[in-house]
Amino acid sequence: MRALILVTLLWPAAASAQESAVVVVDDGAPELTWRRWQRRVEGELERATTLEQWARAREPVGRVSPERLETISLIETLLVRARHATASLRERDALGILTRAERLAEQHLDVPGMSDWYAEVQLAIAITASQAGMEGLSGAALRRAASVDPQRDVQVAEARPEVVERARQIRREAVTGPRGRFEVRSDTEGAVVSIDDRSLGGLPRTLNVPVGLHVLRVEAPGHRPWARVVQVLEGERPSVTVQLSPTDTLVAARRAADAARAGASDELVAALAALPEPPEVWLLWAGRGPLDRALAMRCTAEGCASARRFTGDAPVDLRVAPSAAPHDRSLAWLAEIPFEAPPPPELEWFERWYLWAGLGVVIAGALTAIIVAAQPQGPGPLDPIIVVPEPYLPGAM
Repeated sequence: MRALILVTLLWPAAASAQESAVVVVDDGAPELTWRRWQRRVEGELERATTLEQWARAREPVGRVSPERLETISLIETLLVRARHATASLRERDALGILTRAERLAEQHLDVPGMSDWYAEVQLAIAITASQAGMEGLSGAALRRAASVDPQRDVQVAEARPEVVERARQIRREAVTGPRGRFEVRSDTEGAVVSIDDRSLGGLPRTLNVPVGLHVLRVEAPGHRPWARVVQVLEGERPSVTVQLSPTDTLVAARRAADAARAGASDELVAALAALPEPPEVWLLWAGRGPLDRALAMRCTAEGCASARRFTGDAPVDLRVAPSAAPHDRSLAWLAEIPFEAPPPPELEWFERWYLWAGLGVVIAGALTAIIVAAQPQGPGPLDPIIVVPEPYLPGAM
């Protein structure tokens, strides 16, 4: 038999539709049989999908936890403090604060929009280092900012005129300078790539970008995003292969599917309990016997109910009351074979009636022939008697 695992997510009252995930477990039933039952059950569900797709839909690309988003606010606070220290001629204190902001930005490059904040921190480092007489550090920071965010221009009110002019020159060189070319790959389904917060689409994809530092980010639904600052050199460069890690939700959903495939209801319930807003699961067994039957069992994070029984000539209604019989008896009902009278035993050749009937006919014919042949022969054909009348002579007597 085959078991189909149907997962139904109960959305809040404001949701317009109920989503359901279907996982098929091979248990020996013919493919045509379990697919037909799968379609019938899916017809009773508002939105059918798989457990993995359900988990991926809960964590789409671009979704970030509130905790990681708070980093942007922290970086902004550090920038304000650093600018205040720079204005107070405390450049070393400002550079220390900006170093912390730079480290935070590099650790949270997976957050959408962090590339702009990384470039903003580099500009602040450049302005502060120039004020402190560190022109080498200032020029390197300007080049990093121009590579990541070439649209960001240093305003006259932000820095000395020579810094503003140097920043504009570096920006022009970044746009019109040499370029590097490399391919980005990932074996994760639905993975997309972005460079400096500009989405470029699915993978694999070849990138052609200006030489310099860039923020490379790869994301996929249900997976933790990967982001790094990469140094792009001129010409054709080696490809970059990114392996994404699944989120806790996707791991728990896969564990639930594995438990369902193994028929381990206790492990299934435990896996559902590990999911946020755990769904309900319908286990559906499609019979592989001669009778067109199926079983459906509802499971939640609290446990599993008794199975419901369905036959091929009745509509599938998941709202019917479950059977009061134990599950093992329901499985026996599913595999039940209809009673058929056994065929009569095959007779030996000498026990077959038509043989003796034919032989009797032959014997009877032979006996008849013998009896007829044994009868005495009767007289042959009689010779004709000719009577010749003589003339009558009176007195001849």
